Amino acid sequence: METYILLLQMRKIKYLHISCFKCLLVCLLAAHIEGCACNMQHDKDTFSPNQFQMQMEQYITTHACLSPQEAAAFFPVYSELQKKLRVLHEELKKIRRFKPVSNEECRKNIQRIDKIELEMKQLQRRYHEQFMKILSPSKVYDVIKAEDKFHRQAFKKMINDIKKGKKKR
Repeated sequence: METYILLLQMRKIKYLHISCFKCLLVCLLAAHIEGCACNMQHDKDTFSPNQFQMQMEQYITTHACLSPQEAAAFFPVYSELQKKLRVLHEELKKIRRFKPVSNEECRKNIQRIDKIELEMKQLQRRYHEQFMKILSPSKVYDVIKAEDKFHRQAFKKMINDIKKGKKKR
């Protein structure tokens, strides 16, 4: 019965908000960049999470048309959400690192993954409500779109940098 309820909940969140996917991409992006000799910047600089965060905040501020006051009120709450999501992503990464040997261990891992993904979605939902107390729903929508676009562009840039790195070898 619990599995059936979990399946129903998973169907409800079948269309997880894109920001969950974006966060996963960012974590994968950061992990990949840290793990390879390539970097997202042209010179000999290495990937800087702080610089990435600043660039993202600037991009979101510009593309969502946030005033300086709105940005000052919004980004501390936004950063709080990102930190909490990062912790959950790290937990997912640990679980997914190795395939368990037994079916029972696989079942437990799948259930734990589902539980964490539900937690992530619920966390996003709570924070989206908080965001709408700071910004209009229209601007929150624009923030979500801008964040998604920024991550997609960063991911494409990383892929292009990797391809360029392979061509130089």
